[in-house]
Formats: sequence, structure tokens, C-alpha cells
Amino acid sequence: MNNITKIIWNLSNYCRSECSYCPASLRGGDRPRETSEYIRVSDILINNYKTLGRTIQWTFNGGEPLDMENIVTLLKLCRENGELMTLHTNGGRLWMDWWAIEPYVDNLILTFHYWQNPALINYIIEVFMKKNKKINVSVPIRPNFFDYDINSALMIELKYGITVGKNVLYKNARKEEGQFAYTSEQLAIMNGVVPAKTPPIEIKKEIVESAPLVKEKKHFENTTWKQRHTDNYNNNPVYTGKNCNAGIEYLHISHDGWAFGSNCKNQPLGNIFTQDWQPPNQSQICTMQACIDKQDQILTKF
Repeated sequence: MNNITKIIWNLSNYCRSECSYCPASLRGGDRPRETSEYIRVSDILINNYKTLGRTIQWTFNGGEPLDMENIVTLLKLCRENGELMTLHTNGGRLWMDWWAIEPYVDNLILTFHYWQNPALINYIIEVFMKKNKKINVSVPIRPNFFDYDINSALMIELKYGITVGKNVLYKNARKEEGQFAYTSEQLAIMNGVVPAKTPPIEIKKEIVESAPLVKEKKHFENTTWKQRHTDNYNNNPVYTGKNCNAGIEYLHISHDGWAFGSNCKNQPLGNIFTQDWQPPNQSQICTMQACIDKQDQILTKF
């Protein structure tokens, strides 16, 4: 029996950085609430799932979590009352923050942006590698600064012997709206189909076009939204009318506090910052035409 509850919590949509490719909806919000509000809700979540005999695996995302006051207090409480803590971050700006943060983070998802200090990124990587903790590093690749961003990723790979993700950028950060204006060759390099630095020889067109990101781009250009939407529903399983452990095995909390037990948002679960809010303690009936989200598909159905 699955007794793990995954809580994905977007703590805010506030970020002090102003990355050129990040839409305002993901970074331009109000400053986060008082830490005491997050602590109050965390206690409710911890007690609810403990009563159900479940263990929590936490994921904190943003905005930017490190732009929140007293984030360490929240990390400490949740990690000490859970099995795993995953943190998504741009690394912040202060080295000393990581002395306090690291003990409560098991899995770090670190994004190396163009404005970030490489020395700080190196320090964070070295701290986590020394502690044998999981760390995933990725670099957003801007098509108009392609060589600079690719080289940033390659330098980390060469220095630490790890694979660095080369993140494709989407309009308004939504895959449904299509990629930024990459060339096919750029996409092939990002996929690793073509080496980043090649001898001055012609790369065969069929090699470039075999890259998954190139295929994705062409599919987007050659189909309508309706066609892609229909294919999505026709090619995924159907659980309509069945019980789904949404909210029991998985809970997603948006930056403004709205809770859902699945990414399809089958049944809203209210706002966590409402004074009388309580998490779910039972499954819900699926009302969706198809289960199109990979995370939702792994939730127990019965």
C-alpha cells in the first residue's frame, strides 16, 4: 500500500530577479505572507496526514523560495516532520544562507540563470556533492544568447562530471504556447543529438531532425490546438467514475493558497489560508474525460 503523500507547495509567485524569459505571473506577485501563516498551515498538514498513517514528501517551489523571510524555519519544521524535502531555487545571492538551508534539503533543483554568480553556484554544488545529496542543475537556454548559456552548462558539466539540463524556453512558460524562436540546430544541441562544439563539417539534416525538441517544434507548427487537445485525450487512460486518491497521495498548493489533489484539478479543495481549512481525508470520484497528466496517472484508482 502507498503510504506516501507528496505535497507540492508553490510558496509564492514573488521573485526579486527579473529574468527576461519569466512571465510576470510567475515572479511579479506580492511578497509572501508572514512565515507564521505558513507554519500554521504546515502544522495542519502534518497532523492530518499523520492521523491517516501517511508520510509526507515535501517539495517547495516559487516564485523564489529564498526570497521569503525565515524560509529556514519552515524548511526545518517540514523536514523534521516528513521523509524528504525537495527545494527548487535559483540559489539566492548569499553564501551564508546555505549553511542554514542545506541540512533540511535532501534534493536540490538548482537553476543557473544568466545573472547568477558562477562562484555561488559552484559553492552550492560542492556542498551538496560533499554531503552525497541529490542535486539537479539546469540552465535556461536563450536562443539569442545561445552560445553563452550553453557554455555555462558545459562548464559545470566539465568541472563536476555531472549532466546539466539545457532548459528549452516556452512562451509565457507554457508548453501549449510553443517554444521560443530556436533554430533546429540549437534544439538538436540542447538534446545532445549534435555536439555543442563541432568540427567545421556539415551536420546531416536527418540527424538534426531526429532531436525530440525539433520533432516537438514541428508537431506544434503543423497541428492546431484542437488537434493536439484531441490527441491528448485519445491517447491517455480513462478513470471516469472511479475513486482516485487525489488529495491523499498528492496535494498541490498554488502560490495564492488554492489546493488541489491532482493536476487535472478534478475537485477543488479550498484555500489553505482560510481559518477553518482542513486537508482531505478521503478519496474523490474522477469526473474527467481522460487522465492526461503523468503525475495524476500514478495516483491509486479503485
